[in-house]
Amino acid sequence: MRAHILAILAAPIVALPAAANAQEEGAGQAAYERHCIQCHDTDDEAVGTLQLGRTRGEELALLTERSDLTGEYIAAIVRNGLNAMPGFLPSELTAAQLDALVDYLTAASAASAASRATQAD
Repeated sequence: MRAHILAILAAPIVALPAAANAQEEGAGQAAYERHCIQCHDTDDEAVGTLQLGRTRGEELALLTERSDLTGEYIAAIVRNGLNAMPGFLPSELTAAQLDALVDYLTAASAASAASRATQAD
């Protein structure tokens, strides 16, 4: 009986990290859609994607499919800008939102890299 009660009480604690990860992923995607997708979308009018395609090559044009960008690099570019891309101030994108965005982009690029590796096999 006592073990059963402990198992019931511990179940929500075990579920919390998974819920937190899902919430963080949602926050990162929301930050990407709010602040980045206007320029880094997949369509033919996304100037950031077009510029990256011209300067880095088509295979590196989509941010969500890149596996060469570290979290530190993404954070630095988002905060400080690069070339035509403006930097985002902490009043526009909080530190927590930036962290979630970095996690979203690095997870998306890892998933994309794994998918490409599977397709190559």
